[in-house]
Amino acid sequence: MGRIFRWAVVLVILVILISGSVAFYTVFFGGKDLVIPPLREMSVLDAVDEAERIGLEVKIEQVESSIPAGTVLAQWPEAGTKVRRDKSIILKISRGGNKKAVPDLRGLENAQALKKIQELGFSAGDTVKIHDDTRPAGTVIAQNPAIPAVVDDARKIDLLVSLGPVPKDGRIPVPDIAQRDEAAGKDLLAQSGLKFGGAEYVSTQNTPEGMIMSTKPKAGTMVRLGDAVQIVVATNRRKTEPQKPETQVVAPGSAARPSGAVVVEEPPAQQQPRQVGPAGPVQTVLTPQQQELAGATGLPSGTPPASVPAASTGPAPTGTAKIRYQVPPLTKPLGLKIEMVDATGTKHLLGRDVKGGEFISLDAPFVREGVVTIYLGGEFVWQERYK
Repeated sequence: MGRIFRWAVVLVILVILISGSVAFYTVFFGGKDLVIPPLREMSVLDAVDEAERIGLEVKIEQVESSIPAGTVLAQWPEAGTKVRRDKSIILKISRGGNKKAVPDLRGLENAQALKKIQELGFSAGDTVKIHDDTRPAGTVIAQNPAIPAVVDDARKIDLLVSLGPVPKDGRIPVPDIAQRDEAAGKDLLAQSGLKFGGAEYVSTQNTPEGMIMSTKPKAGTMVRLGDAVQIVVATNRRKTEPQKPETQVVAPGSAARPSGAVVVEEPPAQQQPRQVGPAGPVQTVLTPQQQELAGATGLPSGTPPASVPAASTGPAPTGTAKIRYQVPPLTKPLGLKIEMVDATGTKHLLGRDVKGGEFISLDAPFVREGVVTIYLGGEFVWQERYK
């Protein structure tokens, strides 16, 4: 009996020692912090393999999206976060299928909206027109289904279109057609009951080619129905400088007079102080632009302004993504992040906390094609392509 008791005591002591050793190893040597890898946009198989390779448990949630099935749309925790070993990571995976993201048609001209509906494989539903004081005639005010939504491609999209403001004494305000292409601007003027009064093209690198910059009279000016409105359109082509006649400087009293040239007779040395360099007299000649700059900055007329290096510019934008997002009802503020990927790379358009019901409106220029993705509280909620 005493022997059994002694063996029992020995076993209890061994269990205590082993448990203590395991706890000591776990606290001081095991369970080190891991850095969550970036798994977004990977296939679900590759993402799971990568997560399990470093010791993370994976939980998968499928969501509706127009992105190909099996693609990781979002992850939690975010990439770069440090966690303990055996921590679970949640991956949101696209279901794919025949469901598509509803495009944002608000602000488009009616014909453009109908064209976009067909291009994306949807069907146009009913169109209801009402008077609206804030939107030009022919502009889409609202749509059903509203964004953000992912629906079957067989679902019809209904439109609410503006008839423009109600005329008062035969007068209406000039519609705001800025940031639209030239063809759409002409259509909106016609639908508002105004005539197209021609186009003025202004060279600029800050606005996409063919985009309307303003109108003459300016937007909001009251005009009569049938009046003409001129549009100011951006162009990236530089204006051709007129050829200037050749100018030659000759010594006073010289008999030579070249034909076809403007001759400037140099004054005597005592009347005009000149700088003398190693090779002889030096005369500073300023272009009209430099003379104007010298006068504006207080420089002497004979002193050229310091050269200003030209600012390096990337590819000119080819379009503008009009991003409109209504934050859903929230019990507390959440972080909203909006990113856009175009030919120049990834751009972070917005990153801040928002409240429920807040309306976000952004206009982001892009090159060739822009893909806008919206995350709310670290979760993917919406994606749209702009061309």
